[in-house]
Amino acid sequence: MKRFRWTIRDSDDEACERLSREINVSLPIARALCNRGICDFDQAKAFFRPDPAVIPSPFLFRDMQCAVERVMKALEQGEHILLYGDYDVDGTTGTALLMLFLRSQGAEVSYYINDRFTEGYGLSDAGVGCAVERGAGLVITVDCGIRAVKEVEAFNVQGIDVIVCDHHEPGTLPAASAILNPKVPGCSYPFRELCGCGVAFKLVQALIEQMGRDAAEWEQYLDLVAVATLADMVALKEENRIYMHQGLQRLKAAPRMSIQELISCMGARLESLSAGVIAFGIAPRINAAGRMQNAATAVEWLMSDSRDECRKHAEELDRLNGERREIDAGILKLAEGMVNGYFASYCSSLVLYHEDWHLGVLGIVASRLQEKYYLPTVVLGGSDGLIKGSVRSVGGLNVMEVLQECSGLLEKFGGHEAAAGVTLKPENLQLFRKRFDALSAERLSYEQRQKEVIIDTQLQLDEVSPKFINVLSQFAPFGFGNPEPVFLSRGLRISGYPRLLKGRHVKFSVKTGSGRIFDVIGFSREDIYRALERGSKQVFSMVYTLEENEWNGRKTIQMKLKDMAVEKSQ
Repeated sequence: MKRFRWTIRDSDDEACERLSREINVSLPIARALCNRGICDFDQAKAFFRPDPAVIPSPFLFRDMQCAVERVMKALEQGEHILLYGDYDVDGTTGTALLMLFLRSQGAEVSYYINDRFTEGYGLSDAGVGCAVERGAGLVITVDCGIRAVKEVEAFNVQGIDVIVCDHHEPGTLPAASAILNPKVPGCSYPFRELCGCGVAFKLVQALIEQMGRDAAEWEQYLDLVAVATLADMVALKEENRIYMHQGLQRLKAAPRMSIQELISCMGARLESLSAGVIAFGIAPRINAAGRMQNAATAVEWLMSDSRDECRKHAEELDRLNGERREIDAGILKLAEGMVNGYFASYCSSLVLYHEDWHLGVLGIVASRLQEKYYLPTVVLGGSDGLIKGSVRSVGGLNVMEVLQECSGLLEKFGGHEAAAGVTLKPENLQLFRKRFDALSAERLSYEQRQKEVIIDTQLQLDEVSPKFINVLSQFAPFGFGNPEPVFLSRGLRISGYPRLLKGRHVKFSVKTGSGRIFDVIGFSREDIYRALERGSKQVFSMVYTLEENEWNGRKTIQMKLKDMAVEKSQ
């Protein structure tokens, strides 16, 4: 029944108790805060009441003044500005943001986004040719370009200046007119975890400040920054938390027409909009454009000022997402069949390849395989004589470091610590598979190979009160870098009989020592249902998160089960 390795976070008892007194919350809440680096009154205030007034000046970016001056020159002289965006949510929202702002300033501006299948990630020769053809004097990259040394030089040769707006890890820097990336050497911007759209937003913020305009002009774009921040899985802390908090408020209070129409297509309601709706509803539909067809559909959807056009694009995004789901389900089934062969002998990673696999969904399949088998995973397909695909890592393994050591076998690679993309020649596949597996084996201990659930603190369920749930709800929005607080409770008994929902999800109730009853839902935990069927007169420990459900006007507290273990037989 127990599936994961349970690790309870260490926390400073004295600091937790002090924080509990200072902000008048229970000790388990204080421990969850301290685990997020929030250990005093001021930090708690910043966490619970995110304040846009403390956002750092965009001019702390290395090269920001230079970038602003170059954009202002283009605006004054009527130069054509080409925005060069990536095809994911981060790139398309950032491109739309800059398009909307620059158009509002009267700029002559267009955009270019690579075709995922023929050009792949990053700047391309075709993109350079397009800029020349359109007569661009300035190119601004969005969520790409930090490693595009050759392509930026090609722009330079054509007399086209380049401003790089990116957030990926740098290597050798391109010879751009300005580089806006908080991770480059010499950049004094204090927050490194912005997404690509966030970096583009900082450029807009700086331009508005340079023009002497009011902050309300940049606040209108916070909804786009919030969507990109959540979708790109950058840490939801500090500045990103402010953008998420303010952006969600704007999405609910004054949603742009495009968002309204997509939410309608999804069958959701604006008043129920949450980080979860963005992550599992809006973001996959935006991504579907670049995965299945052309990312321009997403950009045009965001920029449209006609309700009919918004509706048409929203319906297309919804249709593409449905098509994407069918394709990735088929690939996943075939990939799982391949994995059986891997486990015939011990391995430390999965590197799966099929010539006909659709490149647009390989990242999704890699994520699902990594989730199921908890191994560093590479899923690859064929493309014009090359092999391309996506990489997903596990906790404790920096996949970019591994790929750097495999670089002699790769034509191209790039990404983050946890996720990346690769391109290689077919003749290097077997060597890459062996090298990637050997490096994974060296870096992953036996414990790291078992999926871990990180527990914030132990909790007596009888401590859960309306105030406890109210404070807990203010930890949201949840996501990478700010997960839902996870609790461990012991000495629980099953109340009533478990049910299996949709053949996959277990639902039951537990009773505390004092007799309080809590509902429990365990997603994709049929194993627990089978175990409870055999006999429920046992005492359990449970690891879970808490949420408040409302149904027919009645509010109840529900435990979302992560794992469960029998304590003793009765």
